[in-house]
Amino acid sequence: MSRHVIVVGGGVAGTAGAITAAVHASVTLIDGGTGASTLSTGAIDLVPWTEAPATAAPLTREVQQVLRALDGYCVPDRGALVLTGAGVVRPARGHDAALLDVAPVASGRVGVVRCGRSGWDADALARAWGTRFVAVDATVLRLDGERVLPDPDFAARHDDDDRLGWLADRLREALARSGGAFSALVLPPSLGVERARADALSRRVGLPCGEAVGMPGGPPGLRFERARDRALAGAAVTRLRDRAVSVERAGDRWRVVTEGGDRHDGDSVVLAMGGLLGGGIEYAPSEAALASVLPPAARPALRLSIQAPVVLGSHGRALELPGSLFGVPPESLAPPFARDALLDRAGVLAERNGAATGIKEGDIFAAGDLVADAPRTWLASLSAGVQAGAAAAGDAAQRAGAVRSIA
Repeated sequence: MSRHVIVVGGGVAGTAGAITAAVHASVTLIDGGTGASTLSTGAIDLVPWTEAPATAAPLTREVQQVLRALDGYCVPDRGALVLTGAGVVRPARGHDAALLDVAPVASGRVGVVRCGRSGWDADALARAWGTRFVAVDATVLRLDGERVLPDPDFAARHDDDDRLGWLADRLREALARSGGAFSALVLPPSLGVERARADALSRRVGLPCGEAVGMPGGPPGLRFERARDRALAGAAVTRLRDRAVSVERAGDRWRVVTEGGDRHDGDSVVLAMGGLLGGGIEYAPSEAALASVLPPAARPALRLSIQAPVVLGSHGRALELPGSLFGVPPESLAPPFARDALLDRAGVLAERNGAATGIKEGDIFAAGDLVADAPRTWLASLSAGVQAGAAAAGDAAQRAGAVRSIA
């Protein structure tokens, strides 16, 4: 009989775990709502980009399959160079398909579109990005109110083919007026929400067009949500909109109980609710228990947001109790006051394939930002989800950890 896998969390790690597990098992994904994946800026990395090696690591076949299912990301073998709204040209392992990768046009001039959008200063960005970036006047706004329209709302307007065609006509006119030869055009975050529209715009304009990296909470996060929804439906994953509150043993299976009171039984569970930012881990020091008296007992400053038989830790060991009822000084937990800070590393202690440590019955896995000591990056979360999903649904060898690394 086919195994049944329950995935808790609908971000990039949970999505990757569900899609991968669905190849060999039936899958139920419990989605508690918006998390850190929706804050994605569109640049995707395996390790923090300031620590990235000069040579891009190859992707495993399983990771590539999930990326193809999402159908909205470019991960070239050579890596990518993306432009940020902070004026930095930075390497990335890959990017949302709406972003402009300037690596293929390294020797050409890139036009930075002046368009009157609030928060977009084409002249300042062109100076910051380098001498081959040149500000170009273009009509991008069709209505007065679009000057201050939030990026996601403005980007959604270009889901419409007629509006995208209108934009392409204006950009071609701007190129003709400029009298210069350009290899690409970069715009503010604006090219679609349902899907990335950069390729369609590029074909109509006749040269590569794409977005710069914007602020968290912009169009790339919404494009991920749309891509996730399509991919989960295509993989026949049952998706429930509810919040898990506990994971407990029920005979020889695991039971996930939700906020709505429903109970879902499965052979294995993948926890992928995110870390501190995504809501999977809470900052809850003992001294916060009561306002005016000593707390009843000391406890670690962090706890899991649901009840589950897993161990929180960092640096390969469980979180320690503070030596005082007044808890741990908050400044000792986070940068810039602490190097290798606890808040950057704390999570569920797990094996390489995501199997949570210290569980006698096994078959509980963790993925993404919820895992202790793991890189807090988009592609690392996807890879961890792939590994956990394969192990949760796979044979004995996979559950023992025989899933290839991404690198």
